[in-house]
Amino acid sequence: MVSAKGLKPAQVLAVIAAVRLLSVFLVQTWFVPDEYWQTLEVAHKQAFGYGVLTWEWQKGIRSYLYPSVVAVLYSILKFTGLDYPEAVIFVPRILQAILSIGADYSFYKWTGGRKWALFLVLTSWFWFYTSGRTLLQTLETVLVAVALSKFPFKAGKLAQYEKEDNGWVWLACLSVFVRPTTAPLWAVLGAYNLATTNQGRPQLLLKTYLPIVLVSSAALVALDSYCYGTFIVTPWEFFRFNVLQDVSSFYGKHPWHWYVTQGLPAVLGVNVVPVVWAVVAALRRPKENRIALVLLAAAALHVAVHSLIPHKEFRFVLPLLPILLYLAQDVLVPWSRKAVKWQLYLAAATLLAGNLLPGLYFGLLHQRGAVAVMPLLRDAVRDNRSAILFLMPCHSTPLYSHLHVNVSTRTLNCDPPPRGQMCEAEAFYNNPARWWRLEHATRQPPALLVLFDVLRGRVEELLRGYKLIHELPHTQFPEGEVGERVLVFEKREADHVVQ
Repeated sequence: MVSAKGLKPAQVLAVIAAVRLLSVFLVQTWFVPDEYWQTLEVAHKQAFGYGVLTWEWQKGIRSYLYPSVVAVLYSILKFTGLDYPEAVIFVPRILQAILSIGADYSFYKWTGGRKWALFLVLTSWFWFYTSGRTLLQTLETVLVAVALSKFPFKAGKLAQYEKEDNGWVWLACLSVFVRPTTAPLWAVLGAYNLATTNQGRPQLLLKTYLPIVLVSSAALVALDSYCYGTFIVTPWEFFRFNVLQDVSSFYGKHPWHWYVTQGLPAVLGVNVVPVVWAVVAALRRPKENRIALVLLAAAALHVAVHSLIPHKEFRFVLPLLPILLYLAQDVLVPWSRKAVKWQLYLAAATLLAGNLLPGLYFGLLHQRGAVAVMPLLRDAVRDNRSAILFLMPCHSTPLYSHLHVNVSTRTLNCDPPPRGQMCEAEAFYNNPARWWRLEHATRQPPALLVLFDVLRGRVEELLRGYKLIHELPHTQFPEGEVGERVLVFEKREADHVVQ
C-alpha cells in the first residue's frame, strides 16, 4: 500500500465513483437541517414555485450559487416531465457525489497517487457520511480539496523553476462566497504563496490575485443581487449577522476547546491516530516537513478562528478533512515501507473497521425517522391535499424537496427572536396546550400531525381527535425534544376536514 503502481487512472476513478455513488443510496439518515433547508428547499422554490425560505434568506446571508445549480437540475426534471419525487430527492445528491468524486481524485493526484491516500479518503466514515449530502460544507470541502491539488507548494530543488498553477485562487474565492468560513485557510496559504512565489510578488498580487478576486466577486455579487432583487454582498451579511451580532449563538453554544476535544476527534474517528502522529512528526522535524507545517498552520488558524465563535458544529471542520488526511498518509507511507506484511494488514483492517462501524450506524440507523417519514406523508396527502403540522424542533425533517406536493404545511418557527424573548418553538414546548388553543382558535386543526414520541405524553389531550397511523424508529440516543421515534397522527374521519 505504498504507491499507486499498477493502478490506472480509470481504475482509480471507477473505485472512487463506486464508493461515492454507493453512499448516495446507503446513507439514509438526517444529519443537520442545512442539507435541506439551505440548499434543496431554496432550489425547489426557484424551480417549482413553492417552498419555504428560512430567515437566513430573508436577511441575505446565504449565496444563491449552490441552490441555483440544483434549481437548474430541478427545472430540467420539470420540463421533461421527469420530476418524480424520487428523482427530485436523488438527482441533487448524485450531483454532489459526482463533485465529491472529482475532489477525491484530485486529492489522490495531490499525494502523488499513493494508495494509502486513496484508502484513507475512501474509508473516512465522516466523508462517506457527508460526501453525497447537499450541505454547503460538502461543496466547501470539494473546492478545498481541488484547490489544494493545484496549489504551488514548494517541494524539491526544482520547485522554484516550476510554472505555478493559479487555478486554486478561483476555487478559493468560490469557496469563500459559498461559505466565508474558509477564509482562514486561504489567508495562510495565500501568505505562503506570496512568500515563496517564483513569479514576483507584485506580479502575483496585481496580475493574479486582484483580477481573479474582482472578476469572481463581481459575478457572484451579481448573481446574488439578481436573486435577492437588491444589491447585496452575502459574505459580508454572513459575517455581520453570525460574528458581529453573534446571532448563531441562539442555536447553541460550546466551550472554546470543543473542536479540539470533541469536534475533530469525532470527525476523524480512528484516523485521529495517524493524524496526531503526523502532527508530532512535523513539529519534531520541521525542515523535513515544510509542507506539513504550512498545512498545519492553515488548519490551526481555521480551528482557532472557529473556536472564538460560541456556536460550533461538527460539519464546520469538514473542509479540514483533505488537509488532515494528507498529513495522515504522509506518515503512513514511510512507515509502510519498513513494516512487515502482517503489520500492514493489521493497520489497514483497524482503520477500515474503525470507520466502517460509525459509517454504517450513522448512515443507516441514527436519525433515520426524519427522512423515512416523508414518503409516508407524501402518500397521505397526495389524494386529499391535507394540511400537515410538524410539532417538532425546528427543521427536524426535510419539507417540499422531499414531499414534492404543493400542500399546506406548518412548522414551528425558530427565527432568532429579539433579545429577552423566546421563539415560537420555545413557546410551544413551554405550554403546548396554550399554543394549540391560540393557533386553532379561528381555523380547523390540520389533518396530519408529525411529532416525536417524547412529546406524546404532554399533548394527549390534543391527540384525542387523532389516530396514530405511523410510528418510525429515529434514534437510540434521544436528546431534549428529539425522541426515539417519529409519530404520525391522522384526524379521525368524523372530524376530518380537508384543508
